[in-house]
Amino acid sequence: MICEVHIPSKAARQRKEVLRQRSFFVRQRTRVRNRIHRLLGAQHNLQLPQCSDLFGKRGLGFLDKLDLPAPAGLLLKQQLDMLRNLQSRIAEDEAALKTMHEDSPELTFVQSIPGMGPILAAVVVSEIDSITRFGSAQKLCGYAGLCPSTSSSGGKTHQGRLMSRCNKWLRWAFVEAAWVSVGCSPYFGDHYKRKRALGKKANTAILSTARRMARITWQLLTEQRTFETLPPSQKPKDQTGGARQGSPVSVKGLETAAISTPLSPAAPIKDWMVAEV
Repeated sequence: MICEVHIPSKAARQRKEVLRQRSFFVRQRTRVRNRIHRLLGAQHNLQLPQCSDLFGKRGLGFLDKLDLPAPAGLLLKQQLDMLRNLQSRIAEDEAALKTMHEDSPELTFVQSIPGMGPILAAVVVSEIDSITRFGSAQKLCGYAGLCPSTSSSGGKTHQGRLMSRCNKWLRWAFVEAAWVSVGCSPYFGDHYKRKRALGKKANTAILSTARRMARITWQLLTEQRTFETLPPSQKPKDQTGGARQGSPVSVKGLETAAISTPLSPAAPIKDWMVAEV
């Protein structure tokens, strides 16, 4: 009568602690950067260097040499020191994470998905812990909170907001990776554009993309394979140039099968690879 509760292993808990610590430092770094921007914006007639990143090598060199009137000069120096300290702490956490995931094939499988960087992939692998916990891709989507809440009454069904009781770290990782993937992957980019063409808002379309990514993650981890986008299928033709007898009349050329290199020569294509999520 009592549901089982998953208790992560000690190694998984340690990885989560390091990831959360790094996330805390990144948020603090963003705050410090915003304070520096506000401080510089209050200085009239201040010409900033033409660089893509004010906190890159060239930008920091300019800020170090900048002489502002008191007390702005003192505040800028303190904030720059804090910024460098946070960047050092973040680098230490990333080095520790790299050591912890050295012998993790699951990280390789997840990181092969477009949009999944080393940090987001580490969050996904650590929060899932063991893919055998989830009997289907839909259960993983529900655990990540990527499925809308559903209420039915009087023969009518209404889909509302996302479920609040979920693994928010996992949902954050999939949504962040989805925003990156729509700009670098034709497969996920096409899925996002088709949702937008149907009249969906940007947030709704990106959640659908994140849900598709979660389904693919479940498939890759279950079958122990990496991600690979196959080219679109071509319409078969006979010698006269017409459609072959018994072949489909139309083929969706934009659909691609998001699967990886199979472990066996003949691995069947799953329904979720081309179906709408």
